[in-house]
Amino acid sequence: MHRALMAAGMVAVALCGGAMAQGGPATLPAAALDDFPHADISNGLVSAKVYLPVEKGLYRGTRFDHAGVVNHITYKGQDYGQYWFDRFTTDPFDNTDYGRGVEHACCATSGPVEEYDQVGFDDAGMEGRFLKIGVGILKRDTQAYDHARTYPILNAGKRTTKATATSVRFTQDIGGDPSGYGYSYAKTVRLVPGKPQLIIEDVLRNTGSKPIVTTVYNHNFLSLSPGNENLRISAPFNLIAEKPLQPELARVDGKTLRYVAPVPSCQTVTSPVSGFGSAATDYDFRIENTATGFGIRMRADQPIAQINFWSVHTTLGWEPYIAIALKPGEEKRWTYTYDYYAKGEP
Repeated sequence: MHRALMAAGMVAVALCGGAMAQGGPATLPAAALDDFPHADISNGLVSAKVYLPVEKGLYRGTRFDHAGVVNHITYKGQDYGQYWFDRFTTDPFDNTDYGRGVEHACCATSGPVEEYDQVGFDDAGMEGRFLKIGVGILKRDTQAYDHARTYPILNAGKRTTKATATSVRFTQDIGGDPSGYGYSYAKTVRLVPGKPQLIIEDVLRNTGSKPIVTTVYNHNFLSLSPGNENLRISAPFNLIAEKPLQPELARVDGKTLRYVAPVPSCQTVTSPVSGFGSAATDYDFRIENTATGFGIRMRADQPIAQINFWSVHTTLGWEPYIAIALKPGEEKRWTYTYDYYAKGEP
């Protein structure tokens, strides 16, 4: 099964695994995430919360990059990154089935957030060391890799954070690890002056003795409409859903994927998507609520390696992947650009 679809199935279980948890010391309401260490940035048009990769920070799993988690991106009152779960577990190693609406550490986040595929898991052997960029060197303690699982972090490297009123820059450096993997990684999240635009810039250099071959995508976790009703996704190419969508909920028509009815609670609408070519200009999408006119244009300056589309009734993930292959000493740069707009705006 496609890795992202496996994750979608696990998320569905988390959303629908029984009666709603009533709280207790092991879980907190999603709104409590607003109080975790973060930098508030604004350019007068768009505001956002950028969370910090610190001990006891917002994100404690090992699936997503710990730096550059961006929530509550707000433009003209529209919040593009609301929390899509009711409660979350506070212990990253707690996999208790608390029931509907409780998210585990793997996915207890929102807004733009990147995930890299693991590097070296198969070669590590049990109890061995493998790489997860944006997290660090992890300990293999399962037979098969499971990105929803929290693995022990053996080496998180050295991190720095520098914030201004409109931007946050993160760095992470891992060197001298017995695994042979190492990297220098910088990420800048910034709002462009005078524009409703957010840019995420990544620079990754392989400083180890082994090659780094992986992919990266931004999950996005968009919230534009309850149930995703009236949402429309537009691409510069004809979209092909590799897995049939539920025709009563969502349909593909040429360059457009649209919802025809709200997604019910406990249902998932998801599929790998193809149809793109090898040009970076294909990484150019619009996701719009046709009823309110609020939308987002998302672009990157890299070709698309694959696309996964995933949604539940509280959020939507449009996930174009970028391929990375770095020999020791090589560097790669890429940039995501997000333009936010309201009805009648370009």
